[in-house]
Amino acid sequence: MKKILACTLLLLSFAGASAQALWRGVPAGATPAEVSALIPEAVPASADWPATEVGRVLLEIPAHELLGVDFAVAFGFEKDRLQGIQLQTRAATPQEARAIAQRLTTSLKARYGLEISTKSRQDRSSTGIDRKWSYRRTSVHLEVLDETTVRLRYRPETVRAPNPL
Repeated sequence: MKKILACTLLLLSFAGASAQALWRGVPAGATPAEVSALIPEAVPASADWPATEVGRVLLEIPAHELLGVDFAVAFGFEKDRLQGIQLQTRAATPQEARAIAQRLTTSLKARYGLEISTKSRQDRSSTGIDRKWSYRRTSVHLEVLDETTVRLRYRPETVRAPNPL
């Protein structure tokens, strides 16, 4: 009996570990109710959210402190399933935006390792920041847009079908 119980617990722990956790342990595909249960500070989104790359914003955290900066957090859904999470803040100057992005980069490197590098993203003529990490089937994307907007997105990575050739 003890062996059956131990096997059951082991299987349940593996099942939980395989879920695609995005930000703060929230799994991809969670419903709005599940997200609210995991993150009580998430409230129904205001009408201020424009369309995002993470889906239709149904829940938000208006101000979440991260590394000494307040970020707005948007939970994007498609068909009532969590598709991504976006954190965004606006800096007063381009220098401040780059400093925020650099602190985030240091933190993300400590958590996820070195960022993914591609030739097209290493363009030194660009003053913007565009960094990406891949960790346990989750994509983490840090950008500085229009020189003052710092955006951090968490999305599940899509599973590619094997090449038939």
